[in-house]
Amino acid sequence: MSGAETMRIETLNRDTLPGAVETIRSLPEFFYERDLEHAERNYKEFVEGRLKDAVFLTVLENRDQTRGQVLGVLGAIRRCDTDGVYFLASFAVRRGLRGQGLGRQLIEAVESELKTRGARLVFAETTPSPYCAETRAFYEAVGYTCMAQVTDFWQDGDPLMLYGKRLKQPQ
Repeated sequence: MSGAETMRIETLNRDTLPGAVETIRSLPEFFYERDLEHAERNYKEFVEGRLKDAVFLTVLENRDQTRGQVLGVLGAIRRCDTDGVYFLASFAVRRGLRGQGLGRQLIEAVESELKTRGARLVFAETTPSPYCAETRAFYEAVGYTCMAQVTDFWQDGDPLMLYGKRLKQPQ
């Protein structure tokens, strides 16, 4: 799959919800079960209109104007006690489709939407564990920098790496 004509990005909705859940659950090596449950809960709350000040987008195959398979999903949720700070949430691109630009298109679309909402900063959480080396390289390639590391964050022996990107320059 390549080229914009074979895919489209749209807001997560009732029709794409099952595909988004299936997409993130197809990658258990990147998420703890509690993370998958949390992602599924966030997706449902967003679709139901109960998750305020968030955006969740999906990238879909374009099949002659019909809805195709969900190929990736990404959300961003505003940190409510801040001025324009968002955290990326539940980012997944189907296995075998990485490196084809889907993730970059999703993150650019989410960042574009966040800018319309006045976002100043956006953060992504990951780990320095070897299984996330491609994830860290991806964030760096799209302009994120490592801003902090917290030991034993996810669980004992699994630290947090916090990547960030400024979307709006200070006045």
